[in-house]
Amino acid sequence: MTNRISQFPVLTTDEFKIASATLSRRFEQLNSSQSTWLSVNVLREEQCTFLQILKARPDLNESTTNIHGSAEPLPIEDDDEEEVLQNVRPSSVVITYDVLLSPSYQVPMLYISFIDAQHRYPPTMETLYRYLIPRQFTEQINSVGIIGGITITDHPLTGSPVFFIHPCQTAAVMEASVGNKELTPVEYLMVWIGAMGGCVGLNIPIALAQNDDTPCSE
Repeated sequence: MTNRISQFPVLTTDEFKIASATLSRRFEQLNSSQSTWLSVNVLREEQCTFLQILKARPDLNESTTNIHGSAEPLPIEDDDEEEVLQNVRPSSVVITYDVLLSPSYQVPMLYISFIDAQHRYPPTMETLYRYLIPRQFTEQINSVGIIGGITITDHPLTGSPVFFIHPCQTAAVMEASVGNKELTPVEYLMVWIGAMGGCVGLNIPIALAQNDDTPCSE
């Protein structure tokens, strides 16, 4: 029998690892059936296991991508990430979504950054509203609705400034989204991405959402 979340709406560390490994494996199996995500990897750094999703942002018209101001380029530290970037056109922009488990709230939390050879996307509020948040979410973000708000903070592992969705409302969002339905770890993760990721352009590809598989164990 497939294991269910033991303490919904929160996740244990093991459940988060299982969910991340299962989604990564699902991506490997179905990558050819989708073109939205570039990679899904479970990474470990400083005794922290986290999920990293890379997504290519389409080339933008020069007149709409110039941002006044400058910022240091975000470091590219992971070999898998470097390999993916070699397969992306130099003019393309890659959005990095790092999913970590909050030690205090015991729910996933999301860190977002841009990788761009031309350094057009510094971690500023202008970049956030102009290039990352879909228009339909702007009013909701401005009013700090159920999502909980998006801020700029230092990445807990790299120390680089990134965008961050605060997890203080995540448990309430999950309860409102799921109700009394029991979830497996990967189902929880996919519901969470659907509920929290859309406001920053992260959505589950249809091919991955429709697949039914057995969770990976560590």
